[in-house]
Amino acid sequence: MSQDPVQPIQPETLSPAGNGGSRLLNQNFIGGLCLLGLAGGALLAMGDLSSGTLRAMGPGGMPRGMAWLIAVIGTGMVVTGIFRGGEPIPRIALRGPCIIMLALIVFALTIRPTPIGSFTTPGIGIVGAGPLAVLIAGFAERERDWLDLAILAAALTAFCILLFGYLLNLPMPAFPVSWLKYFPGWNQRQVMLLVSGVLLVVALALFLVRLRRGGNA
Repeated sequence: MSQDPVQPIQPETLSPAGNGGSRLLNQNFIGGLCLLGLAGGALLAMGDLSSGTLRAMGPGGMPRGMAWLIAVIGTGMVVTGIFRGGEPIPRIALRGPCIIMLALIVFALTIRPTPIGSFTTPGIGIVGAGPLAVLIAGFAERERDWLDLAILAAALTAFCILLFGYLLNLPMPAFPVSWLKYFPGWNQRQVMLLVSGVLLVVALALFLVRLRRGGNA
């Protein structure tokens, strides 16, 4: 009794998803478009700034040259994305960027008094706006350790006060001006050092608690 030979099963050829217009949705093409938009915006913003010459560079020379260089790189990425493709655009999680943006907005509105219509936000300086922004940014992660966030908030705030307020002497309010009345005879820089020292001590104490908690785990 003869048996029919078993025919080999031919694997199905999967047609690549996203033919036509969706083929252009790759990182090279989209990234190139973003660079072209950035370069175009920079060129428009420079307006009539003089580029000068190579021997006497004008105020618009270097920025305009950088803008054209970015445009050339962007064009190359667009062409590569059209003819050679690239990595697909990954799925973007909006939770993190939105919460980070919210933290930056809260920091900008609370570092100094900001009028919003008939309401004025309290100006709490870096000493209050910094930790508040760090704690809000912590919600960008679904799982967070509040002790680690508190350590980061205290240490980072002390660093910013020392760097921007004390060393660089930038016009950024380190603390509410009303605090000066509690330190008669002290100037603002001395209060900055005191506040930074207290924050560093708090950060160190919390770090020791963190180590002890980890040792007991």
